[in-house]
Amino acid sequence: MSHNLTRGALARICQGEDVHEPLVQVLGHKAIQGSGQERYRLLLSDGQYTNSFSMLATQLNSMIHDKQLEMYTVIKVKKQICNQVAGQTKRVVIILDLEVVTPGAEVGSKIGNPDGKILLLLANQNANHSAGAA
Repeated sequence: MSHNLTRGALARICQGEDVHEPLVQVLGHKAIQGSGQERYRLLLSDGQYTNSFSMLATQLNSMIHDKQLEMYTVIKVKKQICNQVAGQTKRVVIILDLEVVTPGAEVGSKIGNPDGKILLLLANQNANHSAGAA
């Protein structure tokens, strides 16, 4: 089965673009400590880039508990927001609604050859905008 991820979607979302229902792959997740409530950070891939600054909205935590978001799972992101962390260039994508397209056990491996350049691209872009505004 071929999985066509929405290449470049993570960078476009972080740049403020409204990307309609992108397909991305879950490459991992872990609990965030010290936030006062149960929260999960996701490592997502769009086949071109990875983003480790993604969080699952708390109302979706049951998907982690029910093992629906295991490694290699392909998901359709139905609703998300991207917030800039105060005082930093880092942006966090918060997944508000999603649909599992294919469970990770069926996919079995990482799709594409994603890298972490998304973070460098956004940091450089923000630095260039700041320099231009001075």
